[in-house]
Amino acid sequence: MKNIRKILVCILAALFLFGVVAGCSKEGGETPVTPGSENLAPATPGAWEGGTHEIYVEEGSADFISNGRSDYVIVIPDECGDLVETAASEISVLIYEASGITLDVVTDAALPNTNYISVGNTQAAASAGVSISGDIAARLDDNGVYVQTKDDNVYIMGTTDTGTLYAAYTWLEYQLGFEVYGADEVVIATDVRDMKLNEMNIIDAPDIQYMQSTYGFTDYNTTLRQRMRITDNTIWLTIGNSPWHNSFKYVDPDIYRSLHPEWYSEDGTQLCYTAHGDSASLTEMAELVAERIESEIIAQDRSYVTITMEDTSTWCTCADCTALNQQYGTDAVSVIRFCNQVSALIDEWFATPEGTPYERDLKIVFFAYHATEPAPVTYDEATDTYAPIDDTVLCADNVGILYAPILATYQKDFYDEYNAPYYTALRGWETITDNIYMWTYSTGFHYYLVPTNTYNSMQANYRLWAEVGAEWLLDQSQYNSIQSTGFCALKLYLNAKLHWNVNYDMEELIDKFFTNYFGPAATTMRRYFDELRSHFLFMEETMDYVGYQGIEPLEQRYWPATLLERWISYCDQAEEDLAALAEEDPTAYAMYLENVQLESLSPRYLLLDLWGNRFSESELTALRNQFRNDCNALEVNRYAEKQAITELWSSWGI
Repeated sequence: MKNIRKILVCILAALFLFGVVAGCSKEGGETPVTPGSENLAPATPGAWEGGTHEIYVEEGSADFISNGRSDYVIVIPDECGDLVETAASEISVLIYEASGITLDVVTDAALPNTNYISVGNTQAAASAGVSISGDIAARLDDNGVYVQTKDDNVYIMGTTDTGTLYAAYTWLEYQLGFEVYGADEVVIATDVRDMKLNEMNIIDAPDIQYMQSTYGFTDYNTTLRQRMRITDNTIWLTIGNSPWHNSFKYVDPDIYRSLHPEWYSEDGTQLCYTAHGDSASLTEMAELVAERIESEIIAQDRSYVTITMEDTSTWCTCADCTALNQQYGTDAVSVIRFCNQVSALIDEWFATPEGTPYERDLKIVFFAYHATEPAPVTYDEATDTYAPIDDTVLCADNVGILYAPILATYQKDFYDEYNAPYYTALRGWETITDNIYMWTYSTGFHYYLVPTNTYNSMQANYRLWAEVGAEWLLDQSQYNSIQSTGFCALKLYLNAKLHWNVNYDMEELIDKFFTNYFGPAATTMRRYFDELRSHFLFMEETMDYVGYQGIEPLEQRYWPATLLERWISYCDQAEEDLAALAEEDPTAYAMYLENVQLESLSPRYLLLDLWGNRFSESELTALRNQFRNDCNALEVNRYAEKQAITELWSSWGI
């Protein structure tokens, strides 16, 4: 069966490559696509059955906008946080964009006798008997949304200020068709003169509570990040200047290694979480780490902290660490026990007069990464179940893992046989802890300008993360490049949508993205994207182009010059598709043109870098200079994770 599948994939891919099969996208066009309830149902087999997505929306009878006027105001609490103010501001700004009407933002104390949109925990909401409590609050967690229409007023809130901001965007989605595809690619109803207030009762929460920003698109643009309901690092206590790879921030070798050499691995690259078998010394190290966390708890109002290894694949090889590895089959045991010990110390501090004011549900998280990736479990093949090897390897109730299987391939989902070790490890960790956080990978970190195929695996993986109860996801990509090619903007949009509801119809999402991100050029750009996906399958099946994110892509056999030239011609055709828009709507034209040009960079780079011998020396120099100018204009500032784009110019001699 596998061979038959391989033949079919190769035939289909070949047909794509030679242009026999047309792109399978729906017709593009200029009409914006607005979201609707049809996207809320599971679309494909294997859909996750959990999640909270209760959405009731129908047109009401009250006039929200009538003859270009509205009697509504926006009300916020007399005292509220910045994000609640942002939510009210966004509602006001986006209603203005849709209708030209400016709704006043007032506080409870200044609320006039008129209809209103309540944002946050207002006195107006309390007086109307609208609040989040009990079962609803538990199901919404930190980022879920509650929207209710009652007596011709609107109540928008979350259990947190972040949830309230996301609830504002939810209301705008179902009242005005608000949808975000990029920084400028915002869809909303326009020229609204008359509109009824929709009746809504919405209880909606993300399937994966936190989606961490991992693209420059959102790292460098707070408004876009918030509108896409993507978070930043601010849920994590920072130790030093980062929440990641921070073990030496707790136990600085420059300060402690001469005093406590037993706290460090024999090669000095990691901590030793057994203190080379010295239990009294290990307790002293745990106390040092706990005290540092306690000081940061006082300074930072956050509820998640990591104790994470240095960013190497090494581990301590002392006799005690080696013995644990031999007994349990993983190096994770010592760090589990250490984090449990630190957790107990912090719990003791919370019970003291000093610590009680800062008591919280603190989660302590360590990396399941490289040496600590396998879980200390046994497997029963007859029942297909895993069990902890013994009770000493169970995480405390508030201790969890940040699972980062860096050597998995994200070209394929975790159900694929290629990823069997990583799927097995994840299932094992489910028996060790209830607190699972995912760190995955979706780019080639040595080659930002080369596309990475994670489109085909993304939905199945996100469903798996939801199934195991992952609370947080960092799908790491080009975080330090202001703009990225290789359809990374599409990946960002899919990150945003699928983390919220892993059962969205992914192909429909892709259709909507192309329609609204490329406008009149959507059909042509979709043809390019479909061929790219097909070509990836072709390479996987015939050239073994599959592996972890460090795969080496720069070989001519992977990227035939004629194929690259055809993809470049699609981008040229897409620019022609936009030409009529230049006079009709210069702003939209410039936006769509920039998006097309951004996606042209990847095939142009591959052609110029791999097939420079197809051009004369003067032609090649001119094309490379034009490529450099376009990268600068489009703000593509990185060639790789650790290389600025200027290093590419140096290698090209320009």
